[in-house]
Amino acid sequence: MEAKAIITGSNGFIGSNLVRELLSKNYDVTCLVRKTSNLESIKNLPVKFAYGDCNDIESLRKGCEGQDYVFHLAAKVKEKSRKKYFEVNFDGTKNLLTAINELNIKKFIFLSSQAAAGPSESKIPKTEEESENPISYYGKSKLAAEKYVRKYAKIPWTIIRPSSVFGPYDKDFYIYFKLVKKGFAPLVGFGEKFISLIYVEDLSNLIIKATENPKANYQTFFASDGNIYSWNDFIEILKNVMKKKVIILKIPMSFAYTTAFFNECTKYLHKKQATLNLQKVKEMKIKYWLCSSEKARKLLNFSPKFSFDKALQKTYNWYKENKWL
Repeated sequence: MEAKAIITGSNGFIGSNLVRELLSKNYDVTCLVRKTSNLESIKNLPVKFAYGDCNDIESLRKGCEGQDYVFHLAAKVKEKSRKKYFEVNFDGTKNLLTAINELNIKKFIFLSSQAAAGPSESKIPKTEEESENPISYYGKSKLAAEKYVRKYAKIPWTIIRPSSVFGPYDKDFYIYFKLVKKGFAPLVGFGEKFISLIYVEDLSNLIIKATENPKANYQTFFASDGNIYSWNDFIEILKNVMKKKVIILKIPMSFAYTTAFFNECTKYLHKKQATLNLQKVKEMKIKYWLCSSEKARKLLNFSPKFSFDKALQKTYNWYKENKWL
């Protein structure tokens, strides 16, 4: 029999890619969405739909009945206030767990974030055993949700903390692709900064490995491709992939803060948070956003399928084919 999986946040960037990966492995997939959700990213896929809201425990319970696996990907990465982050990222997780704790679920997979752990102290990637030091409301809300899962889940669980993720349907790195196409490559700050990255298809593969392997039960994993990148590395490879010459623009951190402050002042007028906001700038100023993938490699036999330049090429091709670029 096909394993039954339900996914919150299934219409989002990572969620829609996970849906496709699960379908390719013959899972019976249900997308848990709100009736007002934009389903463009998952239209025409052979999936079922359940309608619910992370604030409505009964709708969550009804949607998850009869499922084998519950993947919780719904989250807010850009919100107007600390309260809003916690209402969705913490309260939503708490409500979902309350809804499924008494159901016959084989495993609960919670997609957290590297932001929950916080940055590394040096160029040595952070491991899952190190203490957490989130610096943004997003990271703090995700860590609070992690702690709730560990303490109150009555069913097997696995927590995945992705590093920065890119690939089809992503709108954050997409901004950089657009700028490079125009011949510009902005870098915030004057010191070199280092990041961990993972291609969304590799992340989806890791999530499924963790789902199917009992060694992942009650474990937390970082998700990255195992390499260390500077932003200069990223620009160099991206411009080669796109076959573009670029002018590197060094943006002072003070200017980024000023722009973010202005965006904060206008967020209520526009009724949404800007991509460049004060919380994001707090994360951008950090020198080392590095995490180790060794635990996933050893316990789950995970290794990325795509090299970084190949993954960027596939992402670029998707943007062009779908008229994003």
